[in-house]
Amino acid sequence: MLSQLGRFDEAIGHAEAAVQIAEAADHPLTRYHGLFHLGLAYLRRGDFPRATPVLERSHDLCRTWQFVVGTPVLAATLGAAYALGGRTDEALPLIAGAVEEFRRRPFHQRPAHILLCAGLACLSAGRIDDARSHAREALTLSRRLGARASEVHALCLVGDVASTGGANDAEGYYREALVLAGELGMRPLVAHCHLGLGRLYRRTGDGAKVHEHLTTATTMYREMGMNFWLEKAEAEVRDHA
Repeated sequence: MLSQLGRFDEAIGHAEAAVQIAEAADHPLTRYHGLFHLGLAYLRRGDFPRATPVLERSHDLCRTWQFVVGTPVLAATLGAAYALGGRTDEALPLIAGAVEEFRRRPFHQRPAHILLCAGLACLSAGRIDDARSHAREALTLSRRLGARASEVHALCLVGDVASTGGANDAEGYYREALVLAGELGMRPLVAHCHLGLGRLYRRTGDGAKVHEHLTTATTMYREMGMNFWLEKAEAEVRDHA
């Protein structure tokens, strides 16, 4: 997907066109897919105010038309948007329901995505043990399915959880994710890994590495218009100074 490569304007433009075509044709399934990809592009960019209402519309379509396979994916994605936007009380029930449905019917589309969204939401809510469990399961599942893009997301999330929990293995996960993300051209995840490494080295007191990684993250976020994450990286730079 274009949003995985950091080409957000293109991803958003294509998704908006798909939604318009689906609405003109009055085709609910196509409209659901278009809205999902539009919301996901906004979510990956860090634009939660735009992502949330779009994903809510897609989720409503899933439930109204009983798109059974898509509903847990939408619920998990919307839950992640809520959590990252600070609405954890609304996020956690959606996430719990999506994971429960995934375990009951593991044939669902994007199984690793459901677990990744669950991990992100739990991490945002401070539920570190649950976040760790979901992230590690997503990593195992991604590797078993050969889903390399999902593997990058899972490695980065495992690194985030390990870093938050004070574990010593966060650096290894970030560096593994950084290599794979670079191979796949996943620039947003490359930037996330640099941000994670910069934060990690701040705690260990390695000033040169802090500057290197935070500068790279800041530059990449600015280039891709990822303003939410740019503010996070710039705050880390100011705190380091």
